[in-house]
Amino acid sequence: MKTLALRILKIFLICTTLILILSLVVGATLFFNWPLWVAGFILMGLLGVGIAALVARKFWLKRREQRFVTQIIDQDEAYLKQMASQDQQHSRELQDRWREAINALRNSHLKRHGNPLYVLPWYMIIGESGSGKTTAIQSAQLSSPFAEVSRTSGISGTRNCDWWFFEKAILIDTAGRYAMPIDEGRDKEEWQKFLTLLTRYRKKESLNGLVVTIAANKLLESPAEALENDGKSIRRRIDELMRVLGTKFPVYVLVTKCDLVQGMSQFCDQLPAKGLAQAMGVLNRSLSAQAAEFLEHGLKTVEERLRDYRLLLFHRPGEAGASATRQRPEPALLLFPEEFERLKGGLAKFIASAFQPNPYQETPVLRGLFFSSGRQEGRPYSHFLKELGLISEREMLPGTNRGLFLHEFFTRILPADRRLFVPTQRALSWNRFTKSLGLTAWLAIGIAFCGLLSFSFVTNLKTFSDVSKTFQLEAMKGDLVPDVNILADFQKRLESLQRQSRSWWIGHFGLRHNERVEAALRDRYCQRFQTGLLGRLDQQMHTSINQFSTTTPDQVIGDHAIHLVDRILLLKARVQGEEIESLKQKRLSVAPPIQAQVDRVILPSVQDTFNRLNAIYLDWSTDRDQLNREMVELQKRLNYLVTDRRTDMHWLVEWTNQRSGLPAVTLSDFWPALAPGPGMASVAPAYSEKGKETIDGFILDLQTALGESFSAKLSRIAQEFQAWYRRASLQAWANFGEAFIKVPGLLKGQEALRQTASRMGADQSPYFQVIDRMAAELKPLAGETDLPPWLQRVFEFSTAKQMAAFLDAAGSQPAGILQKAADQLKAKAAQLDKTKAETSEVFAAGKGRLNDAQSLKDYQKQVSAAAGAAASRETAYQAAVVMYKEDPATSQSPMHQAWKAANAFKTGMPGIKADPKFFWDLVYGPLEYLKVFFSEEAACHLQGLWEKDVLLQAQGITDKNELIQMLLEPQGLARKFIGGPGAPFVDQSLARGYYAKRVQGVSLPFIADFFTFMNRGPRVSKPLKDSYAVTMEGLPTSANPEARIQPGATLLELKCADKRQILINRNYPIRQTFTWSPQTCGDVVFHIEVGNLLLARHYSGSQGFARFLQEFYSGDRTFIAEDFPGERAALQSLGIRFIQVKYMITGHEPVVQLLSVTPTRVPTLIVQCLDR
Repeated sequence: MKTLALRILKIFLICTTLILILSLVVGATLFFNWPLWVAGFILMGLLGVGIAALVARKFWLKRREQRFVTQIIDQDEAYLKQMASQDQQHSRELQDRWREAINALRNSHLKRHGNPLYVLPWYMIIGESGSGKTTAIQSAQLSSPFAEVSRTSGISGTRNCDWWFFEKAILIDTAGRYAMPIDEGRDKEEWQKFLTLLTRYRKKESLNGLVVTIAANKLLESPAEALENDGKSIRRRIDELMRVLGTKFPVYVLVTKCDLVQGMSQFCDQLPAKGLAQAMGVLNRSLSAQAAEFLEHGLKTVEERLRDYRLLLFHRPGEAGASATRQRPEPALLLFPEEFERLKGGLAKFIASAFQPNPYQETPVLRGLFFSSGRQEGRPYSHFLKELGLISEREMLPGTNRGLFLHEFFTRILPADRRLFVPTQRALSWNRFTKSLGLTAWLAIGIAFCGLLSFSFVTNLKTFSDVSKTFQLEAMKGDLVPDVNILADFQKRLESLQRQSRSWWIGHFGLRHNERVEAALRDRYCQRFQTGLLGRLDQQMHTSINQFSTTTPDQVIGDHAIHLVDRILLLKARVQGEEIESLKQKRLSVAPPIQAQVDRVILPSVQDTFNRLNAIYLDWSTDRDQLNREMVELQKRLNYLVTDRRTDMHWLVEWTNQRSGLPAVTLSDFWPALAPGPGMASVAPAYSEKGKETIDGFILDLQTALGESFSAKLSRIAQEFQAWYRRASLQAWANFGEAFIKVPGLLKGQEALRQTASRMGADQSPYFQVIDRMAAELKPLAGETDLPPWLQRVFEFSTAKQMAAFLDAAGSQPAGILQKAADQLKAKAAQLDKTKAETSEVFAAGKGRLNDAQSLKDYQKQVSAAAGAAASRETAYQAAVVMYKEDPATSQSPMHQAWKAANAFKTGMPGIKADPKFFWDLVYGPLEYLKVFFSEEAACHLQGLWEKDVLLQAQGITDKNELIQMLLEPQGLARKFIGGPGAPFVDQSLARGYYAKRVQGVSLPFIADFFTFMNRGPRVSKPLKDSYAVTMEGLPTSANPEARIQPGATLLELKCADKRQILINRNYPIRQTFTWSPQTCGDVVFHIEVGNLLLARHYSGSQGFARFLQEFYSGDRTFIAEDFPGERAALQSLGIRFIQVKYMITGHEPVVQLLSVTPTRVPTLIVQCLDR
């Protein structure tokens, strides 16, 4: 069932693969728009290729031959290493002799006849262990080409096989466990490995014959079942040999140890020496496959001859001088033919099992049956004696080493049958099948080739037809965009034709007419591109250049110059042989005429198309002279542009800013929280390091493009430009540095300020980053001598910072590092043969640099520590408390320590004239920022404490006297606040009272009302009255005389809790007494009626009436038009410049005095806080 399922699965996979290949071929045919009949030829070709590959693989497997003795040697080496040292010497000697024999065989005269491995026949001997295989070979007295040894055995022989090299043949004596396995798994694996080696390295004539040995005593004594099993085992080995080698070779059954047959020794004693060398047996001359018949006939023949020879021996007349033994045959001789006949039963069982035909295996050829004895020892076996009960009286053989009936078997019988091996039916069938496959493959490939050749012809024919129909180039219209599209369309069609031509991956089979058509079309494209488009653009550009003047914008000059340089470099690259892909990757800026004529929206697309068309034009152009003429003409125009039409190169800066695509250096690069805005300071891209590289690169390209045309005048212009560019670049960066220090005032939002403060530590500081950026961007100027002071400081700072990083990486023991560096400086000065004074100067300078680096390292460390307090408002407040409270001279806080380190760094820097202020503002910038930030955060924290500890406690108290006492008494809430959390930030003096404390030039932004409130509190000697009476008499209100209309009335309204008190003055005398209570009265509203206009003034709060009376303290108040912004235009249209309001007021002095003696209100805000 499992086999059937596997077979069905195999058939399914094969069908699936075939369907997949068919689908791929048909799909490819449809994809490439080929005729469907092409798919048939492709399938035929694939079939042929597949069959050819199969045949080639089979032939390769059959023809791969190499020497395999090397592996046997390797086995010996591996085994030898595992042996004991005592055995190794002997094994090494045997192995060396075996190698000598192999070398002798290789170097012998056999080389003249071909490969030494094939000159002599090879025979394999198999049989059960102890069956006498090796003894038979040793006793055969075979001649060997070697003087000392006739057998050379590797260590593997005891485990695998022995090799015997004789003059007539080479014998392979295999281990008995190959024929009769002891350990089935291991022995079978070794046997298969041996067969693999044999078939791999000797395929032409793998084996010339096989000798199967079986001992006579086994035939006589073993049961029939054991002999049948032995025969089956031998049959399996023979079948494996034939199947692996692919040949049917003669098989010889050699019965050994025949001396153990009773009478054999006595029989042989009667034979002459020459007779003993002959072979005793019979050949199957007809090569009949009926082994039983051959055995019956052969044994019968041998038995008859033995009986005949027995008669001859008994009737042979005596000879003079003959021994008694020769004269009187022993009794055992009489029984020998009958004892020999007893071998028939065992042989019949063994041979029937080994050579019986069956439908499953190919029947081996039993070539002959022979009998032998290699050594005469042991007790012969006699059936006659056994039947008589005399088995105990069996004689013991003397142990002689006569080889009986062996010599001619190995020297005459076996070599004579060398050519008897033939291919097996399986091999013959496979050879016929392989040849058929090869012929089929050639036929399939030939048919496919013919079909594809036809398709190539049809393809070329279709190409000619398509060219005549589709490649009618539309006339150029003289308009840039349509002409570019016309050429682009032509080029795309031509490339499509080329792709179609090259898409036929098998080739055109010599039909190359389409290539000549493509070449003609490419020439046509180049001619139309050059005359119809490129030439016209060049003429327009030439006309524009002739019209340039000193007022021509720099960007226009740059566009023309860059384009000309790019064009010239492209032409040079093409003339030098660069490929199309390299040309496409080179820069080609927008041609000025294209830029002038094409809308900005489609300009990138048009420019990309033009660049591609130009690169293809250069690649397809075959007229090198035309390209050289074009390059010379462009060089003339470029030289004229940069030397005659413009005498400087300042235009390079503007072009770099606008066209290079480089970003400007902006403040936002360093201040992420800063929102970009118009007019914000920046450094133009041209003055950056990459900008300078772009400019220098263009000047170098300009020199390369002009070549020999680069005149001295142009060289002078370039030098003057470099000097001017240097000054402009330095000024741009100096201006940027001046603007940089003003950025903190532009930051908005407390969160943005906090995030920025957290970045003030070490390398994250915007101030340090901008100094590093200046040093990096202006690095090309570092070696010059006339640097501005600020740039000298920048480079010195950068050097000190690098040394500080080195000191930081060195870790502890900075003093030791400083001393080590100082010693190195001294040694360096000594090597330079400095004088003592000069050496001291060098040492002092170097030590000063190291001290500066240490100071900067300390500064960075302390700033980083201080910046950590910006994490929250509470920590910032605590940092501010320490900063304001502790003495800077003795404080160990990070802020004060940072000030000390910064001052030490500044003091240690070498003196310089006009030390730049903005540079040191940048150095101190992190401290200044943190100082202000901590102060602002402390202010907001104090405001919160004021609201929590003071305002919240005073909430709900309406009595003014009680409120003032609660706050301003010596133990009042306000007094506790200013003596507690506010104490570090406030100072007090007799003359000024309370005022904001300043540290390092900064103080908390207290609101003036707070200190007014706190300073007025001690002067309150008595409580406020409940109410005050103020009498007011209205007088006429007037405007400037030339006004077209005069005021008609005024209205004064006092809002109290219980009532509203109003005085309306219509320019005639009227009096009103106002009762004002500080506890119940609030806002005051004052109106002036002028025609239809109503002018209003508001005085808010509980002290609103007091402030109104303060303004009218003398009784009159003059208002101008600006006092009423909303009605200003209307007043001006009426010609009113001022309005004078008059009252006669009594009883108002105590009310007005309250503004200066008594706090008007408890201040809600005491400091300026960004959160409020």
